[in-house]
Amino acid sequence: MKKQSIFRIMAAIAVIFAANISVYAQLYVSSQTGNNGNDGSQSAPFKNIQKAIDAASENATIYVAEGNYYGTLNKGNINVTKPVKIFGGYSTDFSVRDVLTHLTMVQPTPEANGTTEASGGTMQIKINTPNTEVVIDGLIFDRGNSISYNTRGEGKPEGVVSPMMNPIGTSGVGGAELTTSSVFTKQTSMINLNNSRCDVTIRNCAFINGPNYAVNGMFGGKKMVITNCIFINNVMAACEIPGGGMAVETKEIHFSYNTVLFSWSRTRDLGDMGYGYRFMTGNINHYLNNNIIGLSIFAGIDRTRSESDKAREAARVTTAENNIFFLNRQGDLTLPGGGMYMRVNVEDFSDVDQLAKSGGNKSMSDPALFKDVINEPYLNGFLSTSYKETTSHDPNSPANTFRQAMGMNMTGTIQSSVSMYANRYPWREALKFFGAVEGYGAQEIEN
Repeated sequence: MKKQSIFRIMAAIAVIFAANISVYAQLYVSSQTGNNGNDGSQSAPFKNIQKAIDAASENATIYVAEGNYYGTLNKGNINVTKPVKIFGGYSTDFSVRDVLTHLTMVQPTPEANGTTEASGGTMQIKINTPNTEVVIDGLIFDRGNSISYNTRGEGKPEGVVSPMMNPIGTSGVGGAELTTSSVFTKQTSMINLNNSRCDVTIRNCAFINGPNYAVNGMFGGKKMVITNCIFINNVMAACEIPGGGMAVETKEIHFSYNTVLFSWSRTRDLGDMGYGYRFMTGNINHYLNNNIIGLSIFAGIDRTRSESDKAREAARVTTAENNIFFLNRQGDLTLPGGGMYMRVNVEDFSDVDQLAKSGGNKSMSDPALFKDVINEPYLNGFLSTSYKETTSHDPNSPANTFRQAMGMNMTGTIQSSVSMYANRYPWREALKFFGAVEGYGAQEIEN
């Protein structure tokens, strides 16, 4: 074969190879017009985000049109196993991007609970390659339809759309109209980091109605940025991210311009957890600025965790600057000590040695901060949330008389009730928090 022919063949192969690289470096997804048998191009998009991730090359960009996405075969999980950038908020033909108009939802149904992975997250980031990056931009996460609510209508203040959430693992009603029976709340967060070693950027996203954290998991990368997001009605904490991975270098988490409201306790007795943001350990520095953190059952931010290595703890940097704290029930910050932790209000942040920088923070107690934005029945119910127990014990009952005679412990009954607990927040109303307060919290999204 002549050298000229060989060169032509090689050139043709190079063109085909380059074309394939181009296809898989930019992929398109549409639940309405896509098909997983397509090639993922703009004119022939995939149907599922998961299919695009599986087909993508590393560092690919995935553009996602409006619709609802929660895994191939609607299994309830999206597994990010490659460093990719995912951008939601596109019109069906991908000609326009507007995150709050062309809603790209990750909103599992009750049926997805039967196929979802038992642990982890609705989206799981599982990447062990350092010096790479995952970007999640413009997705609306909402677990409200797949959560189990009380079948007897208990814990439902007037005007709130659902009864209280049932404990994780128990059965109740659910679905968009609360008409689906035998729904089980799975113990999964919205985004789980799964000890990933890549860097992560999460921006312009919403995390609504989460039964177990919004963003959590071991972080093994170098830098994580969470910015311009809303976190509304999440259990345990909006963000809890300890350091992980094999790398020994110091990691950074930058949490800025986020709105974090209605963070509920672990259980309905309101006695444990319920934080906006937690400063966690693991050779990791945390930088918080220009957030609105409020309406937490316990405290706005938690700084009770300390490094066991005194040198590492001394070198650790945690900051909170230019944030608004809004009606947190027990304090704006918790520190070690004082029995069940020391509660600190924002006015005393300058006296807290654990905060390297703490200037510009302020407290707001007037709900007019969110006039025509916040759901008033939900706010009013939250502000008056209470838990009570009543005990019934009759030592002279026939049963207890017999138990005493036999040397057995006497019995009684305990009845408990709570006026409100992790009730569903209307997810469309939650989106009003974008741009609600100029300069603080989530701002208007620049599409």
